[in-house]
Amino acid sequence: MILTTLNIVLIALVVIATATAIILWTKRDNAINKAVNRAEKRTKQEMNNLEGEINRLKTLYNNLKANGNKTQEQSNKKTNQINSLINAENIILEQKKLEEQKNELAERNKKLWNMSISIQKEKQHIAILKNEIELKHKTVTESIQYAKRIQDAVLPPVDILANNFKDYFLFWRPREIVSGDFYWMKRDGDTILFSVADCTGHGVPGAFMSMLGVAFLNEICAKITEQTTPAEILEKMRAKIIQTLKQQMGSLDPKDGMDMGLCMLNTVKKTMMFAGANNGMYHIRGNQLTEYKAIKNPVGMYPKQRDFENHEVDIQTGDYIYMFSDGYADQFSLKNARKLTSGKFKKLLIEVNEKTKVAAEQEKFLADFLDDWKEGYVQMDDILVGGYQIKL
Repeated sequence: MILTTLNIVLIALVVIATATAIILWTKRDNAINKAVNRAEKRTKQEMNNLEGEINRLKTLYNNLKANGNKTQEQSNKKTNQINSLINAENIILEQKKLEEQKNELAERNKKLWNMSISIQKEKQHIAILKNEIELKHKTVTESIQYAKRIQDAVLPPVDILANNFKDYFLFWRPREIVSGDFYWMKRDGDTILFSVADCTGHGVPGAFMSMLGVAFLNEICAKITEQTTPAEILEKMRAKIIQTLKQQMGSLDPKDGMDMGLCMLNTVKKTMMFAGANNGMYHIRGNQLTEYKAIKNPVGMYPKQRDFENHEVDIQTGDYIYMFSDGYADQFSLKNARKLTSGKFKKLLIEVNEKTKVAAEQEKFLADFLDDWKEGYVQMDDILVGGYQIKL
């Protein structure tokens, strides 16, 4: 009985709970539906508001667009007007520039015309001067050429050399037409005097000195005795040059004079003496070279004057005697960038004697070597090398 009542109570509670749940669920659905409805209303309201705002913005945009197009047209029109003004100003400026350039060009052409006239006048003046210079040069050259004939005429004739030596050569190259270098020779009985000299300067001044030297040698050696020596002749030459040129010790005037070597050969006694003023002498027998040095004094005024000295030379038939100016040894080489030097010159003479004893061939050897050595470089001084092969 108790169990039955309890079951009834439980069933009633279940029914009540179920009914309550149903009621709560129903209320919940109603509340949800109301909330959804309210949200839908708000959403619709907001959408309506947004549509209105969108329409307003569209209207505003369309108005702005219409106004913008109109403003752009006005702006473009103003821009075109401004560009037209700028173009007009540029055209005016360009015209001004062209006008200025035209004026400048006209002024420049005027100056060029004046310059052209001046240049033409100057060319005519230069042509006149050129003709005058050429005429003077021709006259001077002809005079110097004639002076060379005179200089050659006062020198000993070559046949006297050919008659008194077994063989000989004179390698003679003046720097200009006439030369300050000269050779000289004289025979008096059994005595042969021969010399090579180098006067101060070259060209015309040197040629004048060379003619003085030849004249003095001819005068001093007009009479030769057994007591005459080369050193004595050089001393007399020095005295004559000092006296003739009025040279004085301590004077600032140029001390003109000459360097020379002088040999005296006796063909009967078979002896030879040498004396030198600055220029020495080389003696070659076979291929052996012997050097005879000169006194370091010129033939002329010199601050530290020394007496000239004689050298006895052992001589035989076939020996070669070489006397020379300093022009060959002092020639500068463009290729080697230095002078030839006397040392190299000695070696050349030994070399040429090894190759040949024929004087003409020796001269050609020295000429070819010199041309190759200077290789287009200007000749610096007069050149004279005398080669004499002794005949006893």
